[in-house]
Amino acid sequence: MHFSLDRPNALKYPDGAILEELRRVAALYEHRRFTRHEFDAVASYCKGSVILSRFGTWQAALDSAGLVLVPVKKDRSFISNTALFEEMERVWQNVGHRPSKDEWEAQKPAYSYTTYKTRFHGWLNACAAFIEHFSERDAVTHSSQSFTTKVEPENLPAAQLSPEDRRGVPLKIRYRVLVRDNFRCALCGRSPALDHGVRLHVDHIVPYAHGGKTIEENLRTLCETCNWGKGAEQIEG
Repeated sequence: MHFSLDRPNALKYPDGAILEELRRVAALYEHRRFTRHEFDAVASYCKGSVILSRFGTWQAALDSAGLVLVPVKKDRSFISNTALFEEMERVWQNVGHRPSKDEWEAQKPAYSYTTYKTRFHGWLNACAAFIEHFSERDAVTHSSQSFTTKVEPENLPAAQLSPEDRRGVPLKIRYRVLVRDNFRCALCGRSPALDHGVRLHVDHIVPYAHGGKTIEENLRTLCETCNWGKGAEQIEG
């Protein structure tokens, strides 16, 4: 008797027939890249395990069949912002500051740099959103709002006020201030990325109550402790 490691059930599939089945399935998937499990879902001639046994790897089988398939872009929409921020916190703490693209990729992150850029329309926006998240943006108030006695002009609706005459800081300006200040309190230097529990506010240098404008030059980043501790009194930075 001739002894061989080959199994009869595997040998019954000729290479040509296997490759033809791969081509047929590729056409069903409109020549986009498909996995072995997707192959098994529609294959009628053999299973993906036979292909792997014969050719060693899935890519080797596709190459043998002459198939050049279109890569499938991974759907990242199911990833929550919280998950993205938790990974950013890990990387940020490892590098000790806002990570650059190279520093991010060197940390072997769970989510790519591009994923953040796409989700938040830019890397700096992603970093600012991260700070906003850990500072509980909904709880962010400005000292001028808590202690102000000034009221907006009675004859002019708030919607008609220019941005610099409103109390609230627009998101784009808030982001620029956070980035400019490197996401640290301008007074004590603490950052949510390095000091647990720190919340950042974007605050008027000349208080709104004293006629201060809502412009980038009159805004700075303060932690909640420094901001709420000073009230409407101007503090020299």
